[in-house]
Amino acid sequence: MNLRMIVIVALLGCISAQGNPLQGKVNWAVVVAGSKDYSNYRHQADACHMYQILKSKGVPESNIIVMAFDDIASSGLNPFPGKLFNKPTAKGVPGTDVYAGCKIDYSGYDVNPENFVRVMTGVVPRGFGGKVLRSSSEDNIFMYFVDHGAPGLLYFPGFEAMHKSELIRGLKTMKQKNMFKRLVFYIEACESGSMFEDLDIPGIYAMTAANAHESSWGYYCSPGDMVNGEHMGTCLGDEFSIHMLEDFDNISAHDTETLGEQYAVVKAETKKSHVSRFGDMSFTTEHVSDFVGRENAEGADSPASAPEHGYSVSVKELHLHNLYQSYHSASTSTERIAAGIALQAQLDQQQAAEATFRRIAELSYPGDLELQEAARRLREKPNNPVCEKATHVTLRKSCAEKFDAGSGFALQFHQVIVNICANVARGLKLDLPGIAEKVCSNDDKTLIV
Repeated sequence: MNLRMIVIVALLGCISAQGNPLQGKVNWAVVVAGSKDYSNYRHQADACHMYQILKSKGVPESNIIVMAFDDIASSGLNPFPGKLFNKPTAKGVPGTDVYAGCKIDYSGYDVNPENFVRVMTGVVPRGFGGKVLRSSSEDNIFMYFVDHGAPGLLYFPGFEAMHKSELIRGLKTMKQKNMFKRLVFYIEACESGSMFEDLDIPGIYAMTAANAHESSWGYYCSPGDMVNGEHMGTCLGDEFSIHMLEDFDNISAHDTETLGEQYAVVKAETKKSHVSRFGDMSFTTEHVSDFVGRENAEGADSPASAPEHGYSVSVKELHLHNLYQSYHSASTSTERIAAGIALQAQLDQQQAAEATFRRIAELSYPGDLELQEAARRLREKPNNPVCEKATHVTLRKSCAEKFDAGSGFALQFHQVIVNICANVARGLKLDLPGIAEKVCSNDDKTLIV
């Protein structure tokens, strides 16, 4: 090859490298709010706040993928139509609208487990031209998921749940495809620690709002839910997420906080649940800014207006809490009667939910009080996805008229299903989805309430 050809080839190589967004280390992010309905306001507010942080700190908009149902800002219950706030402010202080400019790539029922896995693994969803990760082996990925959870489950809008095995399989696929150098994954959900127990994929580090057996907590809840003098009627954020997000807010362009240091800070500030971490600890000395960016451009939500302490409520009690607050704050007899009816209906649903899971244990171990009690008490790991998901799907569909099996209250009893499925895996001959359907339809004739 003569000198002229060598120069041409070198120039073409430079042009190709400059035009390739994957050349060298690049930051990518996936942010998911897996719920819908105004009572879950906090999830979409958390997610949009995270988007604002990533964008303001220099992660390219093209590299941030957001999944959210996107029904809260436009809800008729929202006192500030078209806006979302992730923290309260005093009367006369408008606060920061985290929804402004929050670019949502997947909305409505396109927010589902299948699309999430496809986004993660770089496969464009069927019939959809949405963004997916196009990362390389040199890149850092930050992932944040906020929603309801249960042992081994994360939730998406509608009846859909993602099992731990599906999430881990997706992460392993990413590893096999050399899609990252380091991957950091934060989850805000009840029992979120269950999703990463025994995580052993090199290069993946995870932090969760709670351990494998406890609730996460709503934050800035009523009566501490006021923005510019208006009660929002819902929690504005989640306790773990708020402390994590506000820590990100405080990171300047020259900050050297490490992943390990952030874990210590957020764990200490989160009082109601046990913040946990899992996976590859070998890079926890790397800077947080290596994953969320370090520029300090305008646009990030400022922590300055946040109160020192937020009002926290367990997610398992949150719906009842909000309804009681509506009853307590009713200003007319008509409002109070309507709120009281709604409150009683929720109590009835909660009693039906608890009775249903108790009855499932009774029918699974007829006449054996010791095994029935063990089904309600033990903490087996969620390692049997077929049995666990099939039974849960049956409950959500067959018991829909009695209670919402995907509610924060009902999900606390999913451990009963996990425990019984563990015995099925050991050889117990049992059609657990069939039992669940029988209880939901009252075919056993003896549902205890």
